[in-house]
Amino acid sequence: MKKRLPLSFLVAAMVLLLTTSCAHKYYTSSSFEQQTARHKSIAILPAEMVFTGNQPKNLSPEDIAAIEENESLAFQQSLYNGVLRNANTRKYMTTVTIQDIRSTQDLLKENNISVRESWRKDDKELARLLGVDAVVRLRIQKKRYMSDLASFGVGIGRQILSQVAINNGNIFVPWVPDKTNDIFAACSIVSNNQTLWNDNYKKETDWNTPSEQVIDRITDNFGKHFPYRKRI
Repeated sequence: MKKRLPLSFLVAAMVLLLTTSCAHKYYTSSSFEQQTARHKSIAILPAEMVFTGNQPKNLSPEDIAAIEENESLAFQQSLYNGVLRNANTRKYMTTVTIQDIRSTQDLLKENNISVRESWRKDDKELARLLGVDAVVRLRIQKKRYMSDLASFGVGIGRQILSQVAINNGNIFVPWVPDKTNDIFAACSIVSNNQTLWNDNYKKETDWNTPSEQVIDRITDNFGKHFPYRKRI
């Protein structure tokens, strides 16, 4: 005779499985504490933007480059906000100063470094020019599949097919993806050309979930995991 497992046990096992499958791992250098012991300030650089996939046909390469640079500054701001929003809690306090991004942008301009050039500039040199101990790099890769309008159409079409299938007694409807972009985001802290910390995420967007909203969520998670903290 088979014994049935208690419902409470099954629920606990399911929660454990979901927690384990959603666990997120990020990298911290084994010498992080040693190498950052004297760090007093850091700067968040403009985000490196990489657009791939099916690009809109009505945009020229120059248009795409301009969009990349505008989004670069927007996501720099988003990361800055995410780090500051999670900087100090009831348990932890941040041990370094985060350079205001306007100061960072002004210093880059004063040194004739464009937004795009900052993506490739030597990290050690940038830290020196910005007067900080480490720089924070954010890389966003957006792989585009379709427009928001096309995604909306796919989503509505799937709802109609599902309703028709239910009315006809057939519950099987082939799945048709309606995502507009896959977004790959990576955040790194670099000092003396060494990566001391790295975190990354992959998310997808559709017509009902704008990529900017997803990036805000991602950068907020970066802020929650951000190092340079000590217990109060």
